[in-house]
Amino acid sequence: MRNFVIDLTKWHISDRNFLQFESGYVVETVLEGSKLGIDPYTIEVSPDGEFLILDSQNNNILRLTPPLSRCHVDGRPKDARFNHPKGFTIDDSGNVYVADTMNMAIRKIGDE
Repeated sequence: MRNFVIDLTKWHISDRNFLQFESGYVVETVLEGSKLGIDPYTIEVSPDGEFLILDSQNNNILRLTPPLSRCHVDGRPKDARFNHPKGFTIDDSGNVYVADTMNMAIRKIGDE
């Protein structure tokens, strides 16, 4: 399991941009896939706030509306444990949503 190092600055390396988050951000589980029988692989957030989730376990695309169940270790990014995250998206408010595949969860990184 790898830790997620966070520091909100944009880095430019070659032709690729990278985001890291600094203190002041927290990780929150917004969808517990194991309770719903889904395995989130990638995610998009629609303009109206719904999640569009590619479910690799059931070969399906789901549209879900938060709030949803949660139970993972959340908190500061250094404490929240990701397990093989596969995809992410950023909403209009700047929140980052991560498809935390092996935890079968959607995690949100946002302001404290």
